[in-house]
Amino acid sequence: MPGGPALTPFNWLLAAAPLLIMLAAMLGLRLRGTHAGMLGFALAAALAQIGFGTLPAVLVVAAVRGLAVSFHVLYIIWAALLLYRLAEEVGAIRSIGEGVARLTEDHILQLLILGFAFASFLQGVAGFGVPVAIVAPLLVGLGFPPVQAAVVPLVGHAWSVTMGDMASSFQALRAVTGLPAARLGLWTALFLGLACLLTGFAIAHIHAGPRPFRRTFGAIVALGLAMGGTQAVLALLQHWIIASFAAGMVGLVMSLALARMARAPRGRRFWGLLPHWPGHDEERATAGAGARVQAGGGPGGGHSRGSGGAPAMGFHMAFAAYYVLIVVVVLATLLPPVHHLLLGWAVTVPFPATRTLLGWAVPEGSFVLHPLEHPGGLLSYTVAIAYLIYRAAGYWTPGRGRAVVGLVVAEGVPTSLAIVAMVMMAMVMTYSGMTFLLAKGIAAVTGPLYPLLAPFIGLLGAVVTGSNTNSNVLFGALQRDAALVLDLDPVVMAALQTTGGSLGSMVAPAKVLLATATVGLAGREGEVIGITFRYCLLMVAMAGVLGWALLTVVLR
Repeated sequence: MPGGPALTPFNWLLAAAPLLIMLAAMLGLRLRGTHAGMLGFALAAALAQIGFGTLPAVLVVAAVRGLAVSFHVLYIIWAALLLYRLAEEVGAIRSIGEGVARLTEDHILQLLILGFAFASFLQGVAGFGVPVAIVAPLLVGLGFPPVQAAVVPLVGHAWSVTMGDMASSFQALRAVTGLPAARLGLWTALFLGLACLLTGFAIAHIHAGPRPFRRTFGAIVALGLAMGGTQAVLALLQHWIIASFAAGMVGLVMSLALARMARAPRGRRFWGLLPHWPGHDEERATAGAGARVQAGGGPGGGHSRGSGGAPAMGFHMAFAAYYVLIVVVVLATLLPPVHHLLLGWAVTVPFPATRTLLGWAVPEGSFVLHPLEHPGGLLSYTVAIAYLIYRAAGYWTPGRGRAVVGLVVAEGVPTSLAIVAMVMMAMVMTYSGMTFLLAKGIAAVTGPLYPLLAPFIGLLGAVVTGSNTNSNVLFGALQRDAALVLDLDPVVMAALQTTGGSLGSMVAPAKVLLATATVGLAGREGEVIGITFRYCLLMVAMAGVLGWALLTVVLR
Protein backbone atom coordinates (compact mmCIF):
# COMPACT_ATOMS: atom_id res chain seq x y z
CA MET A 1 0.00 0.00 0.00
CA PRO A 2 1.31 3.49 -0.79
CA GLY A 3 3.07 5.39 1.99
CA GLY A 4 1.35 6.22 5.24
CA PRO A 5 2.40 6.59 8.87
CA ALA A 6 4.67 4.09 10.59
CA LEU A 7 3.09 1.39 12.74
CA THR A 8 3.92 2.28 16.34
CA PRO A 9 1.82 1.83 19.49
CA PHE A 10 1.28 5.59 19.73
CA ASN A 11 0.23 5.95 16.10
CA TRP A 12 -2.09 2.96 16.39
CA LEU A 13 -3.80 4.41 19.47
CA LEU A 14 -4.09 7.75 17.70
CA ALA A 15 -5.76 6.05 14.73
CA ALA A 16 -8.10 4.14 17.04
CA ALA A 17 -9.06 7.21 19.08
CA PRO A 18 -12.08 8.34 16.97
CA LEU A 19 -13.64 4.88 17.14
CA LEU A 20 -12.82 4.38 20.82
CA ILE A 21 -14.12 7.81 21.81
CA MET A 22 -17.30 7.33 19.80
CA LEU A 23 -17.92 3.92 21.34
CA ALA A 24 -17.25 5.27 24.82
CA ALA A 25 -19.66 8.15 24.21
CA MET A 26 -22.41 5.73 23.21
CA LEU A 27 -21.79 3.14 25.92
CA GLY A 28 -20.57 5.25 28.82
CA LEU A 29 -22.21 8.63 28.27
CA ARG A 30 -25.32 7.15 26.60
CA LEU A 31 -25.08 9.67 23.77
CA ARG A 32 -27.34 9.09 20.79
CA GLY A 33 -25.80 7.75 17.60
CA THR A 34 -26.18 11.17 15.98
CA HIS A 35 -24.19 13.01 18.65
CA ALA A 36 -21.61 10.26 19.05
CA GLY A 37 -21.13 10.09 15.28
CA MET A 38 -20.60 13.85 15.04
CA LEU A 39 -18.09 13.68 17.88
CA GLY A 40 -16.24 10.86 16.13
CA PHE A 41 -16.19 12.75 12.83
CA ALA A 42 -14.85 15.94 14.43
CA LEU A 43 -12.15 14.01 16.31
CA ALA A 44 -11.15 12.05 13.20
CA ALA A 45 -10.84 15.26 11.18
CA ALA A 46 -8.69 16.90 13.87
CA LEU A 47 -6.38 13.90 14.35
CA ALA A 48 -6.08 13.38 10.60
CA GLN A 49 -4.55 16.85 10.32
CA ILE A 50 -2.47 16.77 13.50
CA GLY A 51 -1.11 13.23 13.47
CA PHE A 52 -1.46 11.95 9.91
CA GLY A 53 -0.54 14.92 7.72
CA THR A 54 -3.94 15.23 6.06
CA LEU A 55 -4.45 18.59 4.36
CA PRO A 56 -7.82 20.40 4.60
CA ALA A 57 -8.40 19.84 0.88
CA VAL A 58 -8.16 16.07 1.43
CA LEU A 59 -10.61 16.30 4.32
CA VAL A 60 -13.09 18.10 2.08
CA VAL A 61 -12.85 15.33 -0.53
CA ALA A 62 -13.35 12.69 2.18
CA ALA A 63 -16.35 14.50 3.68
CA VAL A 64 -18.04 15.02 0.31
CA ARG A 65 -17.50 11.38 -0.58
CA GLY A 66 -19.00 10.44 2.77
CA LEU A 67 -22.09 12.50 1.97
CA ALA A 68 -22.41 10.80 -1.42
CA VAL A 69 -22.05 7.31 0.03
CA SER A 70 -24.58 8.18 2.74
CA PHE A 71 -27.17 9.23 0.19
CA HIS A 72 -26.84 5.84 -1.51
CA VAL A 73 -28.00 4.18 1.73
CA LEU A 74 -30.46 6.83 2.91
CA TYR A 75 -32.41 6.75 -0.35
CA ILE A 76 -33.28 3.14 0.46
CA ILE A 77 -33.97 3.73 4.14
CA TRP A 78 -36.43 6.60 3.65
CA ALA A 79 -38.36 4.83 0.90
CA ALA A 80 -38.49 1.59 2.92
CA LEU A 81 -39.75 3.47 5.97
CA LEU A 82 -42.48 5.10 3.90
CA LEU A 83 -43.61 1.76 2.45
CA TYR A 84 -43.74 0.13 5.87
CA ARG A 85 -45.62 3.01 7.49
CA LEU A 86 -48.15 3.06 4.65
CA ALA A 87 -48.83 -0.67 5.05
CA GLU A 88 -48.92 -0.39 8.83
CA GLU A 89 -51.31 2.59 8.78
CA VAL A 90 -53.94 0.73 6.74
CA GLY A 91 -53.63 -2.38 8.96
CA ALA A 92 -51.89 -4.58 6.40
CA ILE A 93 -49.02 -5.67 8.65
CA ARG A 94 -51.30 -6.72 11.49
CA SER A 95 -53.66 -8.52 9.09
CA ILE A 96 -50.78 -10.57 7.69
CA GLY A 97 -49.64 -11.55 11.18
CA GLU A 98 -53.09 -12.46 12.45
CA GLY A 99 -53.90 -14.43 9.32
CA VAL A 100 -50.75 -16.46 9.75
CA ALA A 101 -51.40 -17.08 13.45
CA ARG A 102 -54.87 -18.54 12.80
CA LEU A 103 -53.55 -21.33 10.60
CA THR A 104 -52.24 -23.63 13.32
CA GLU A 105 -52.43 -24.26 17.06
CA ASP A 106 -49.10 -26.13 17.11
CA HIS A 107 -46.83 -23.88 19.15
CA ILE A 108 -43.56 -24.83 17.40
CA LEU A 109 -45.14 -24.18 14.00
CA GLN A 110 -46.51 -20.85 15.23
CA LEU A 111 -43.03 -19.84 16.34
CA LEU A 112 -41.49 -20.91 13.04
CA ILE A 113 -44.16 -19.10 11.00
CA LEU A 114 -44.22 -15.86 12.97
CA GLY A 115 -40.86 -15.75 14.76
CA PHE A 116 -38.76 -17.04 11.86
CA ALA A 117 -40.44 -16.73 8.45
CA PHE A 118 -42.66 -13.69 9.09
CA ALA A 119 -39.93 -11.88 11.04
CA SER A 120 -37.49 -12.49 8.18
CA PHE A 121 -40.04 -11.21 5.69
CA LEU A 122 -40.59 -8.04 7.73
CA GLN A 123 -36.83 -7.51 7.95
CA GLY A 124 -36.68 -7.83 4.19
CA VAL A 125 -39.15 -5.00 3.66
CA ALA A 126 -38.58 -2.69 6.62
CA GLY A 127 -35.84 -3.34 9.16
CA PHE A 128 -35.39 -0.79 11.97
CA GLY A 129 -36.63 -3.25 14.59
CA VAL A 130 -39.98 -3.65 12.83
CA PRO A 131 -39.89 -7.50 12.96
CA VAL A 132 -39.40 -7.37 16.72
CA ALA A 133 -42.04 -4.70 17.29
CA ILE A 134 -44.65 -6.55 15.22
CA VAL A 135 -43.99 -10.21 16.04
CA ALA A 136 -43.34 -10.00 19.79
CA PRO A 137 -46.84 -8.75 20.75
CA LEU A 138 -48.43 -11.20 18.31
CA LEU A 139 -46.73 -14.07 20.15
CA VAL A 140 -47.91 -12.73 23.51
CA GLY A 141 -51.44 -12.66 22.13
CA LEU A 142 -51.08 -16.31 21.13
CA GLY A 143 -50.27 -17.24 24.72
CA PHE A 144 -46.47 -17.44 24.72
CA PRO A 145 -44.61 -16.19 27.82
CA PRO A 146 -43.43 -12.59 27.36
CA VAL A 147 -39.73 -13.49 27.62
CA GLN A 148 -40.09 -16.06 24.83
CA ALA A 149 -42.17 -13.63 22.80
CA ALA A 150 -39.36 -11.08 23.03
CA VAL A 151 -36.48 -13.49 22.42
CA VAL A 152 -37.88 -15.43 19.45
CA PRO A 153 -38.16 -12.56 16.92
CA LEU A 154 -34.82 -11.14 18.08
CA VAL A 155 -33.15 -14.43 17.20
CA GLY A 156 -35.43 -15.24 14.26
CA HIS A 157 -34.82 -12.09 12.19
CA ALA A 158 -31.07 -11.61 12.75
CA TRP A 159 -29.81 -13.83 9.92
CA SER A 160 -31.71 -11.71 7.35
CA VAL A 161 -30.51 -8.25 8.46
CA THR A 162 -27.64 -7.76 6.00
CA MET A 163 -29.82 -8.13 2.91
CA GLY A 164 -32.97 -6.95 4.63
CA ASP A 165 -34.47 -3.49 4.33
CA MET A 166 -33.76 -3.68 0.59
CA ALA A 167 -30.13 -4.67 1.31
CA SER A 168 -29.25 -1.31 2.87
CA SER A 169 -26.57 -2.88 5.11
CA PHE A 170 -25.06 -4.74 2.17
CA GLN A 171 -25.12 -1.60 0.04
CA ALA A 172 -23.28 0.27 2.80
CA LEU A 173 -20.61 -2.45 2.92
CA ARG A 174 -20.20 -2.28 -0.85
CA ALA A 175 -19.90 1.48 -0.73
CA VAL A 176 -17.22 1.72 1.96
CA THR A 177 -15.09 -1.22 0.79
CA GLY A 178 -15.34 -0.93 -2.99
CA LEU A 179 -15.16 -4.73 -3.25
CA PRO A 180 -16.71 -6.70 -6.15
CA ALA A 181 -20.41 -6.81 -5.38
CA ALA A 182 -21.11 -10.16 -7.04
CA ARG A 183 -18.57 -12.13 -4.98
CA LEU A 184 -19.31 -10.18 -1.82
CA GLY A 185 -23.02 -10.93 -2.09
CA LEU A 186 -22.47 -14.63 -2.66
CA TRP A 187 -20.05 -15.13 0.25
CA THR A 188 -22.30 -13.11 2.54
CA ALA A 189 -25.31 -15.22 1.57
CA LEU A 190 -23.38 -18.44 2.20
CA PHE A 191 -22.32 -17.45 5.73
CA LEU A 192 -25.80 -16.17 6.56
CA GLY A 193 -27.34 -19.29 5.02
CA LEU A 194 -25.62 -21.34 7.71
CA ALA A 195 -27.01 -18.95 10.32
CA CYS A 196 -30.47 -19.32 8.79
CA LEU A 197 -30.33 -23.10 9.15
CA LEU A 198 -29.26 -22.79 12.79
CA THR A 199 -31.94 -20.19 13.55
CA GLY A 200 -34.83 -22.63 13.18
CA PHE A 201 -33.27 -25.00 15.71
CA ALA A 202 -32.53 -22.07 18.03
CA ILE A 203 -36.20 -21.03 18.01
CA ALA A 204 -37.38 -24.55 18.82
CA HIS A 205 -34.74 -24.75 21.57
CA ILE A 206 -35.85 -21.42 23.07
CA HIS A 207 -39.36 -22.80 23.50
CA ALA A 208 -38.73 -26.33 24.76
CA GLY A 209 -35.03 -27.15 24.75
CA PRO A 210 -33.88 -30.03 22.52
CA ARG A 211 -37.16 -31.95 22.96
CA PRO A 212 -38.81 -30.72 19.72
CA PHE A 213 -35.75 -31.44 17.54
CA ARG A 214 -36.74 -35.00 16.69
CA ARG A 215 -40.25 -34.26 15.53
CA THR A 216 -39.42 -30.97 13.81
CA PHE A 217 -35.98 -31.79 12.42
CA GLY A 218 -37.14 -32.25 8.84
CA ALA A 219 -39.41 -29.21 8.85
CA ILE A 220 -36.71 -26.93 10.29
CA VAL A 221 -34.08 -28.16 7.84
CA ALA A 222 -36.47 -27.80 4.90
CA LEU A 223 -37.47 -24.28 5.96
CA GLY A 224 -33.88 -23.20 6.66
CA LEU A 225 -32.58 -24.55 3.37
CA ALA A 226 -35.45 -22.97 1.45
CA MET A 227 -34.93 -19.52 2.97
CA GLY A 228 -31.13 -19.57 3.02
CA GLY A 229 -31.06 -21.08 -0.46
CA THR A 230 -33.40 -18.43 -1.85
CA GLN A 231 -31.18 -15.67 -0.51
CA ALA A 232 -28.06 -17.35 -1.92
CA VAL A 233 -29.58 -17.82 -5.38
CA LEU A 234 -30.74 -14.21 -5.56
CA ALA A 235 -27.33 -13.04 -4.34
CA LEU A 236 -25.73 -15.14 -7.08
CA LEU A 237 -28.03 -13.44 -9.59
CA GLN A 238 -27.06 -10.06 -8.04
CA HIS A 239 -30.62 -9.29 -6.91
CA TRP A 240 -29.49 -8.32 -3.42
CA ILE A 241 -32.27 -5.82 -2.83
CA ILE A 242 -34.92 -8.54 -2.74
CA ALA A 243 -32.81 -11.39 -1.35
CA SER A 244 -34.03 -11.31 2.26
CA PHE A 245 -37.49 -10.14 1.24
CA ALA A 246 -37.91 -13.07 -1.17
CA ALA A 247 -36.35 -15.51 1.29
CA GLY A 248 -38.85 -14.45 3.93
CA MET A 249 -41.71 -14.75 1.48
CA VAL A 250 -40.59 -18.24 0.43
CA GLY A 251 -40.35 -19.11 4.12
CA LEU A 252 -43.87 -17.82 4.72
CA VAL A 253 -45.31 -19.81 1.83
CA MET A 254 -43.46 -22.96 2.83
CA SER A 255 -44.27 -22.71 6.55
CA LEU A 256 -47.93 -22.06 5.78
CA ALA A 257 -47.95 -25.13 3.55
CA LEU A 258 -46.35 -27.16 6.33
CA ALA A 259 -49.01 -25.90 8.74
CA ARG A 260 -51.77 -27.04 6.39
CA MET A 261 -50.12 -30.44 5.97
CA ALA A 262 -49.89 -30.78 9.74
CA ARG A 263 -53.70 -30.77 9.81
CA ALA A 264 -53.83 -33.76 7.49
CA PRO A 265 -54.45 -37.30 8.78
CA ARG A 266 -51.54 -38.58 10.79
CA GLY A 267 -50.19 -40.84 8.07
CA ARG A 268 -49.74 -37.93 5.65
CA ARG A 269 -48.37 -35.31 8.02
CA PHE A 270 -45.36 -33.68 6.37
CA TRP A 271 -44.58 -36.95 4.61
CA GLY A 272 -42.67 -37.85 7.75
CA LEU A 273 -41.13 -34.41 8.16
CA LEU A 274 -43.25 -33.70 11.23
CA PRO A 275 -44.33 -36.79 13.19
CA HIS A 276 -47.29 -36.53 15.54
CA TRP A 277 -46.53 -34.55 18.69
CA PRO A 278 -47.63 -36.50 21.78
CA GLY A 279 -49.40 -33.46 23.15
CA HIS A 280 -50.62 -32.14 19.81
CA ASP A 281 -54.27 -32.41 20.76
CA GLU A 282 -53.71 -30.71 24.11
CA GLU A 283 -54.21 -27.26 22.72
CA ARG A 284 -53.51 -24.24 24.81
CA ALA A 285 -56.35 -21.82 25.36
CA THR A 286 -55.68 -19.82 22.23
CA ALA A 287 -59.13 -19.55 20.70
CA GLY A 288 -59.44 -16.16 19.17
CA ALA A 289 -55.83 -15.43 20.03
CA GLY A 290 -55.40 -13.17 17.06
CA ALA A 291 -58.19 -10.97 18.33
CA ARG A 292 -56.55 -10.79 21.74
CA VAL A 293 -53.38 -9.21 20.44
CA GLN A 294 -53.17 -5.84 22.08
CA ALA A 295 -54.04 -3.07 19.70
CA GLY A 296 -51.07 -1.01 20.73
CA GLY A 297 -48.59 -3.84 20.65
CA GLY A 298 -46.80 -2.85 17.49
CA PRO A 299 -45.83 0.48 16.05
CA GLY A 300 -48.89 2.47 15.39
CA GLY A 301 -51.25 -0.14 16.74
CA GLY A 302 -52.39 -1.45 13.34
CA HIS A 303 -55.58 -3.57 13.15
CA SER A 304 -56.99 -6.02 10.69
CA ARG A 305 -59.66 -3.47 10.01
CA GLY A 306 -58.83 -0.23 8.36
CA SER A 307 -59.76 2.68 10.55
CA GLY A 308 -62.69 4.82 9.69
CA GLY A 309 -65.05 1.92 9.02
CA ALA A 310 -63.02 0.34 6.24
CA PRO A 311 -63.89 -3.29 5.39
CA ALA A 312 -61.94 -6.12 7.02
CA MET A 313 -58.71 -6.72 5.14
CA GLY A 314 -58.00 -10.16 3.70
CA PHE A 315 -54.52 -11.63 3.45
CA HIS A 316 -54.00 -10.89 -0.24
CA MET A 317 -55.15 -7.29 0.09
CA ALA A 318 -52.84 -6.90 3.09
CA PHE A 319 -50.01 -8.32 1.00
CA ALA A 320 -50.84 -6.09 -1.98
CA ALA A 321 -47.99 -3.63 -1.37
CA TYR A 322 -45.47 -6.46 -1.39
CA TYR A 323 -46.97 -8.08 -4.47
CA VAL A 324 -46.47 -4.70 -6.13
CA LEU A 325 -42.87 -4.58 -4.92
CA ILE A 326 -42.18 -7.99 -6.45
CA VAL A 327 -43.63 -6.91 -9.79
CA VAL A 328 -41.74 -3.61 -9.78
CA VAL A 329 -38.41 -5.27 -8.98
CA VAL A 330 -38.92 -8.00 -11.58
CA LEU A 331 -39.82 -5.49 -14.29
CA ALA A 332 -36.96 -3.15 -13.40
CA THR A 333 -34.27 -5.81 -13.21
CA LEU A 334 -35.31 -8.60 -15.59
CA LEU A 335 -37.03 -6.72 -18.44
CA PRO A 336 -34.22 -5.18 -20.56
CA PRO A 337 -36.22 -2.26 -22.07
CA VAL A 338 -37.41 -1.13 -18.64
CA HIS A 339 -33.99 -1.67 -17.10
CA HIS A 340 -32.23 0.40 -19.78
CA LEU A 341 -34.86 3.14 -19.53
CA LEU A 342 -34.31 3.47 -15.79
CA LEU A 343 -30.55 3.58 -16.30
CA GLY A 344 -30.95 6.53 -18.65
CA TRP A 345 -30.46 9.14 -15.93
CA ALA A 346 -27.19 9.02 -14.02
CA VAL A 347 -25.72 11.38 -11.45
CA THR A 348 -21.92 11.25 -11.31
CA VAL A 349 -19.73 12.91 -8.70
CA PRO A 350 -15.98 12.67 -9.49
CA PHE A 351 -13.36 12.59 -6.75
CA PRO A 352 -9.72 13.50 -7.37
CA ALA A 353 -6.72 11.48 -6.25
CA THR A 354 -5.36 12.60 -2.88
CA ARG A 355 -2.11 12.26 -0.94
CA THR A 356 -1.27 13.13 2.66
CA LEU A 357 1.99 14.72 3.79
CA LEU A 358 3.05 11.28 5.05
CA GLY A 359 2.58 9.77 1.60
CA TRP A 360 -0.76 7.94 2.01
CA ALA A 361 -2.43 8.03 -1.41
CA VAL A 362 -6.00 7.36 -2.48
CA PRO A 363 -6.60 7.05 -6.24
CA GLU A 364 -9.19 9.09 -8.08
CA GLY A 365 -12.69 7.70 -8.34
CA SER A 366 -16.31 8.63 -8.79
CA PHE A 367 -19.69 8.09 -7.22
CA VAL A 368 -22.38 7.11 -9.72
CA LEU A 369 -26.08 7.03 -8.87
CA HIS A 370 -28.97 6.01 -11.12
CA PRO A 371 -31.91 7.53 -9.20
CA LEU A 372 -34.63 5.84 -11.26
CA GLU A 373 -33.04 2.36 -11.14
CA HIS A 374 -31.79 2.63 -7.56
CA PRO A 375 -33.49 0.39 -4.95
CA GLY A 376 -34.82 3.55 -3.34
CA GLY A 377 -36.47 4.48 -6.62
CA LEU A 378 -38.08 1.05 -6.97
CA LEU A 379 -39.42 1.35 -3.45
CA SER A 380 -40.80 4.81 -4.24
CA TYR A 381 -42.76 3.47 -7.22
CA THR A 382 -44.11 0.72 -4.98
CA VAL A 383 -45.27 3.24 -2.38
CA ALA A 384 -47.15 5.27 -5.00
CA ILE A 385 -48.91 2.23 -6.50
CA ALA A 386 -49.73 0.69 -3.10
CA TYR A 387 -51.21 3.99 -1.96
CA LEU A 388 -53.52 4.05 -4.98
CA ILE A 389 -54.59 0.44 -4.36
CA TYR A 390 -55.40 0.94 -0.68
CA ARG A 391 -57.16 4.21 -1.39
CA ALA A 392 -59.30 2.69 -4.14
CA ALA A 393 -60.19 -0.24 -1.86
CA GLY A 394 -61.34 2.09 0.91
CA TYR A 395 -58.55 1.41 3.42
CA TRP A 396 -56.94 4.82 3.10
CA THR A 397 -58.93 7.86 4.14
CA PRO A 398 -58.01 11.54 3.76
CA GLY A 399 -55.97 13.09 6.52
CA ARG A 400 -53.86 10.04 7.35
CA GLY A 401 -50.90 11.12 5.26
CA ARG A 402 -49.72 13.64 7.84
CA ALA A 403 -49.46 10.96 10.52
CA VAL A 404 -47.52 8.65 8.20
CA VAL A 405 -45.11 11.37 7.11
CA GLY A 406 -44.64 12.44 10.73
CA LEU A 407 -43.66 8.93 11.78
CA VAL A 408 -41.30 8.53 8.83
CA VAL A 409 -39.60 11.84 9.59
CA ALA A 410 -39.35 11.06 13.31
CA GLU A 411 -37.63 7.75 12.56
CA GLY A 412 -35.67 8.81 9.50
CA VAL A 413 -34.02 12.06 10.61
CA PRO A 414 -32.01 10.75 13.59
CA THR A 415 -31.00 7.66 11.63
CA SER A 416 -29.93 9.78 8.67
CA LEU A 417 -27.84 12.16 10.75
CA ALA A 418 -26.12 9.27 12.52
CA ILE A 419 -25.33 7.50 9.25
CA VAL A 420 -24.01 10.67 7.58
CA ALA A 421 -21.75 11.47 10.54
CA MET A 422 -20.40 7.92 10.80
CA VAL A 423 -19.84 7.53 7.07
CA MET A 424 -17.96 10.84 6.92
CA MET A 425 -15.85 9.73 9.89
CA ALA A 426 -15.10 6.43 8.15
CA MET A 427 -14.12 8.24 4.94
CA VAL A 428 -11.82 10.66 6.79
CA MET A 429 -10.12 7.69 8.45
CA THR A 430 -9.75 5.98 5.07
CA TYR A 431 -8.37 9.04 3.26
CA SER A 432 -5.89 9.77 6.06
CA GLY A 433 -4.57 6.19 6.32
CA MET A 434 -5.92 5.69 9.84
CA THR A 435 -8.09 2.70 8.91
CA PHE A 436 -5.23 0.91 7.18
CA LEU A 437 -2.94 1.52 10.16
CA LEU A 438 -5.58 0.08 12.50
CA ALA A 439 -5.93 -3.01 10.34
CA LYS A 440 -2.17 -3.40 10.09
CA GLY A 441 -1.81 -3.34 13.88
CA ILE A 442 -4.61 -5.84 14.53
CA ALA A 443 -3.27 -8.15 11.83
CA ALA A 444 0.23 -7.97 13.31
CA VAL A 445 -1.06 -9.11 16.71
CA THR A 446 -3.52 -11.81 15.63
CA GLY A 447 -1.79 -13.05 12.48
CA PRO A 448 -3.52 -15.95 10.73
CA LEU A 449 -6.08 -16.20 13.55
CA TYR A 450 -7.61 -12.87 12.57
CA PRO A 451 -10.52 -14.44 10.61
CA LEU A 452 -11.75 -15.95 13.89
CA LEU A 453 -12.02 -12.41 15.26
CA ALA A 454 -13.51 -10.78 12.15
CA PRO A 455 -17.22 -11.56 12.76
CA PHE A 456 -16.89 -10.51 16.41
CA ILE A 457 -15.73 -7.07 15.24
CA GLY A 458 -18.93 -6.85 13.19
CA LEU A 459 -20.89 -8.00 16.24
CA LEU A 460 -19.27 -5.30 18.39
CA GLY A 461 -20.18 -2.63 15.85
CA ALA A 462 -23.81 -3.72 15.74
CA VAL A 463 -24.13 -3.84 19.52
CA VAL A 464 -22.61 -0.41 20.02
CA THR A 465 -24.26 1.45 17.14
CA GLY A 466 -27.49 -0.58 17.11
CA SER A 467 -27.21 -1.15 13.36
CA ASN A 468 -25.47 -3.56 11.01
CA THR A 469 -25.37 -0.73 8.48
CA ASN A 470 -23.39 1.47 10.87
CA SER A 471 -21.18 -1.46 11.84
CA ASN A 472 -20.32 -2.03 8.19
CA VAL A 473 -19.63 1.66 7.71
CA LEU A 474 -17.30 1.77 10.73
CA PHE A 475 -15.43 -1.49 10.27
CA GLY A 476 -15.91 -2.56 6.64
CA ALA A 477 -12.77 -0.83 5.36
CA LEU A 478 -10.78 -2.04 8.38
CA GLN A 479 -11.72 -5.66 7.66
CA ARG A 480 -10.82 -5.25 4.00
CA ASP A 481 -7.43 -3.75 4.85
CA ALA A 482 -6.67 -6.41 7.47
CA ALA A 483 -7.23 -9.08 4.83
CA LEU A 484 -4.90 -7.28 2.41
CA VAL A 485 -2.18 -7.01 5.06
CA LEU A 486 -2.48 -10.75 5.81
CA ASP A 487 -2.67 -11.63 2.10
CA LEU A 488 -6.15 -13.12 2.55
CA ASP A 489 -9.28 -12.69 0.44
CA PRO A 490 -10.79 -9.29 1.43
CA VAL A 491 -14.19 -10.27 0.04
CA VAL A 492 -14.55 -13.21 2.42
CA MET A 493 -13.31 -11.06 5.30
CA ALA A 494 -15.87 -8.36 4.54
CA ALA A 495 -18.57 -11.05 4.37
CA LEU A 496 -17.54 -12.19 7.86
CA GLN A 497 -17.82 -8.57 9.04
CA THR A 498 -21.43 -8.18 7.93
CA THR A 499 -22.32 -11.69 9.12
CA GLY A 500 -21.23 -10.77 12.63
CA GLY A 501 -23.05 -7.45 12.41
CA SER A 502 -26.21 -9.13 11.17
CA LEU A 503 -26.25 -11.72 13.95
CA GLY A 504 -25.39 -9.00 16.45
CA SER A 505 -28.85 -7.58 15.89
CA MET A 506 -30.26 -10.13 18.31
CA VAL A 507 -28.30 -8.56 21.19
CA ALA A 508 -28.28 -4.91 20.05
CA PRO A 509 -29.59 -2.91 23.05
CA ALA A 510 -31.88 -0.73 20.93
CA LYS A 511 -33.73 -3.75 19.54
CA VAL A 512 -33.85 -5.49 22.89
CA LEU A 513 -35.40 -2.38 24.42
CA LEU A 514 -37.99 -2.38 21.65
CA ALA A 515 -38.79 -6.05 22.26
CA THR A 516 -39.21 -5.67 26.00
CA ALA A 517 -41.30 -2.52 25.63
CA THR A 518 -43.81 -4.20 23.30
CA VAL A 519 -44.39 -7.21 25.57
CA GLY A 520 -44.48 -5.44 28.94
CA LEU A 521 -40.99 -6.41 30.11
CA ALA A 522 -39.51 -2.94 30.55
CA GLY A 523 -36.60 -3.19 32.98
CA ARG A 524 -35.91 -6.87 32.22
CA GLU A 525 -33.67 -6.27 29.21
CA GLY A 526 -30.76 -8.08 30.89
CA GLU A 527 -32.80 -11.28 31.13
CA VAL A 528 -33.62 -11.14 27.42
CA ILE A 529 -30.02 -10.38 26.38
CA GLY A 530 -28.82 -13.21 28.60
CA ILE A 531 -30.82 -15.64 26.46
CA THR A 532 -30.18 -14.17 23.01
CA PHE A 533 -26.45 -13.79 23.69
CA ARG A 534 -25.95 -17.56 23.94
CA TYR A 535 -27.39 -18.18 20.49
CA CYS A 536 -25.62 -15.14 19.05
CA LEU A 537 -22.24 -16.21 20.42
CA LEU A 538 -22.60 -19.74 19.04
CA MET A 539 -23.58 -18.61 15.53
CA VAL A 540 -20.90 -15.90 15.32
CA ALA A 541 -18.22 -18.31 16.56
CA MET A 542 -19.26 -20.91 13.97
CA ALA A 543 -19.06 -18.27 11.23
CA GLY A 544 -15.57 -17.32 12.43
CA VAL A 545 -14.35 -20.92 12.43
CA LEU A 546 -15.79 -21.51 8.96
CA GLY A 547 -14.25 -18.27 7.68
CA TRP A 548 -10.87 -19.12 9.18
CA ALA A 549 -10.91 -22.57 7.57
CA LEU A 550 -11.85 -21.12 4.19
CA LEU A 551 -9.32 -18.28 4.26
CA THR A 552 -6.33 -20.16 5.68
CA VAL A 553 -6.83 -23.63 4.21
CA VAL A 554 -9.31 -23.87 1.34
CA LEU A 555 -8.64 -20.56 -0.46
CA ARG A 556 -4.86 -20.36 0.07
